[in-house]
Amino acid sequence: MKLYLNDIINKHRGTPAVVAAHGPSLNGHKDAIQEGQRRQKLLRFSVNEWFSFFEQVPDYWVVSNTEFTIKNSIVDNILWRQRGYPFDVFNKYRVPLIYNRAADNTEEEFINENLKCDYLPFDNKHFKGHTCREILTNFKNFYDSNGSLDFPGYGNNTTMWQRPDISEATATASRVHGRVAGSWAVNSTCCDRIVRPTFQEKLQEVAQHKQHMSPGQTVGTMAIAFAVLAGCNPIYISGLDLDYSMGHAESETNYQISAPNIGHWKYIYRHFLLDDMRILKESAENLGIKIINLNKNSWHKVFDFGDFS
Repeated sequence: MKLYLNDIINKHRGTPAVVAAHGPSLNGHKDAIQEGQRRQKLLRFSVNEWFSFFEQVPDYWVVSNTEFTIKNSIVDNILWRQRGYPFDVFNKYRVPLIYNRAADNTEEEFINENLKCDYLPFDNKHFKGHTCREILTNFKNFYDSNGSLDFPGYGNNTTMWQRPDISEATATASRVHGRVAGSWAVNSTCCDRIVRPTFQEKLQEVAQHKQHMSPGQTVGTMAIAFAVLAGCNPIYISGLDLDYSMGHAESETNYQISAPNIGHWKYIYRHFLLDDMRILKESAENLGIKIINLNKNSWHKVFDFGDFS
């Protein structure tokens, strides 16, 4: 059944939850998380290829990936076979799916006919319902008039328009991640899949925050946002290490996880991520929700550090 953002608002108000990413710090918490699930003491929001790390299925599955798509999971293709992913994985586990419609190019008709789990499509970048071209045009007009990258036109968020820091990046990472406003593309085909409002705009509305988050650099922060929208409290974070030089958590399977350019989180997008985390934390606090990072050695120190209660 197709779901909408309003369907999850405060659905789990006051219920503890864990957002589980795939960094190596997950290793120290994985067993406790699964035991908490079995005892129905908490909910788990997992991301992308969670089945490589857990035996217990999550309560919600948050996906934002241009390759790990609904259609690729069902229709035989080389990528799926190369990675060794299980066939028809979304229907296999029947976990409520929260997926980025702007990233997944699967046709809506195909989804309606083939997806058997509950699913909530969301948008992460078409703010105000504008196309990429409209957003970039508005940004360019502001820059031409003001000579500044501090464009406040979308969510009063000026940080997301700044230049990525490529000073410590490899040549490959610089080419891939070094563009200003790289989340939007004039000729992007994603603009035929706009879902209103974006999850950032919805969180801003619900939390009554003066700003909303950027398009985002990691599905981990998106999953935290959905846990906040669901009213979970407290929200524990595990495995959100955002440092590929450390590798992944220990895997339960032989499924192959793709590794993006090392350092793109920790260096290139550092200030974007820190600002999104700040907005997330403040939004949660406006709603009386506490976010606790279980990895006390994180390079990012926005969320409070703590242990399982």
